[in-house]
Amino acid sequence: MVAVFDVYLDSAGSDNAPGMLVAITNLRLRTDDANTADNTNPVPIVATLTKYSYWRQIYMKCTTAPSVLVNNVKMYTDGGGFGTGITTFIGGQFPVKNSGSSAGYDLATGTIGDTGDRMDSGANKHTDITTRNDLFGYVIGAPMTGPSISETSSQIDAINETTNYAVVQVEVIDTASSGVKTAETVTFQYDEVD
Repeated sequence: MVAVFDVYLDSAGSDNAPGMLVAITNLRLRTDDANTADNTNPVPIVATLTKYSYWRQIYMKCTTAPSVLVNNVKMYTDGGGFGTGITTFIGGQFPVKNSGSSAGYDLATGTIGDTGDRMDSGANKHTDITTRNDLFGYVIGAPMTGPSISETSSQIDAINETTNYAVVQVEVIDTASSGVKTAETVTFQYDEVD
């Protein structure tokens, strides 16, 4: 059987114990940890300051098991982005998430309506993220390897098994233009053994 996956967002709760696990089709990067895609708490543009969204922790969850297994997960974009002054980052590490553990989950922090804490530095950073990369630097011919898999044998072969977290965050500087941005697409690819 061909594997089927949904993309999930974990939010709220506390470290290692997300309060909400929701399948998503759209993700809004905002200055709170809500899982809604409305225009509440946008990232502000402020002269001479850098502002961040709260980090978002997403992963793939298997809803139809493959005949044998899935592995070698990669991610890519069309290379576009949201325009001048806005950079979307992805953590260079993939915190642990699997069918039995959310050990890599860190509650997103910041000041609601103002800024999130930067995911890879500072006193309130994500404990598992030490580097970040421009998400839109990963394209179809040069995808990001990951998120990795922490299930048995580093493969997905059953319903409800997952990838590890991919942690994303937007950074906004004062050269950005205001307004709702056009949606962008992130594609996950993987190898499936039949």
